[in-house]
Amino acid sequence: MAGRGKAKHEEGYGVGSASIADDDDVLIDEAALKERLLDVFRAPGYQPPELPQAAQQVLQLSQDPDLDVKRLVEVLERDAMLAARVLRVASSAAFAAGGGIETLRNAVMRLGLRTLRDIVLEVAMNLRVFRCESYGGAMERLRLHSRATAHLCRLVCRYSSVASELAFTCGLLHDVGIAGILLSLGDVPRGKRPPDLAVLWPAIDSAHAEAGALMAKLWQLPPELPYLLEAHHRVEIGGHLHPLAAAVCLADELAAANGYGLVPPLLGKDAASLKTHPHTDRSGPVALERAREALRIGEEQWALIEAEAEQQLRELVAQP
Repeated sequence: MAGRGKAKHEEGYGVGSASIADDDDVLIDEAALKERLLDVFRAPGYQPPELPQAAQQVLQLSQDPDLDVKRLVEVLERDAMLAARVLRVASSAAFAAGGGIETLRNAVMRLGLRTLRDIVLEVAMNLRVFRCESYGGAMERLRLHSRATAHLCRLVCRYSSVASELAFTCGLLHDVGIAGILLSLGDVPRGKRPPDLAVLWPAIDSAHAEAGALMAKLWQLPPELPYLLEAHHRVEIGGHLHPLAAAVCLADELAAANGYGLVPPLLGKDAASLKTHPHTDRSGPVALERAREALRIGEEQWALIEAEAEQQLRELVAQP
């Protein structure tokens, strides 16, 4: 398979495609396939899916300590999709205790900068990144898993007193490398069949953390994010346990334990390619133990987290 890569102005894709022939998957070992996939992201001409301009501006403004709310509202007003989502969330039961919301300014003030940034990033990912016609079922599963992990990462941080400014962002983007790989594999010329994922999942799983780190760098997201995305299964950065990487690792596991893993609990036809790879995107027991150690979470505290995670995911389904 060799796709041309969609041009920068085309909806939903970056520039870069994986070149894997139909018979490569049986002739090349997992390590070689991993390197072949990563070569796409290392190439000088690779561009990740372009985020909506308004979303990029909101993310940049959110890092300004002297942020002007008026400027933020002006940016949101230029993107109807983002504006509608912000108003809908601000008017939901979770935020509506203070009365109805009629303006974007009121919505921004009620939500707060961190929640606003999280909403905008999630909408941007849904619009441009978690979409792939060739692998629609797998990508939708990835979107649900990433959303669940984002919310659970904030929960784990709250129980462990870890500064959680980037918790939601890390959880939402922790598997973005899988999305990037699926987009590059699925970008095939018209009439051509994309590669069968059933034999590629081990290589995708092995490559996704590094691929996500490379994408985060190209998006010019906060400089610590690429390191956190690359470390979310091994929990270490520079030879030391990292609390936020540990939180993502545990949130990832909580999502899977509650039916929101990349591999769904009930395998339908869209997830058939995962049926022989049930451990895809799962951290091993040693990594999970080290993650709990890094956050000083004992058995009693973990039981509380598990109970609240289950409740939080039930509520998440009902959110707008």
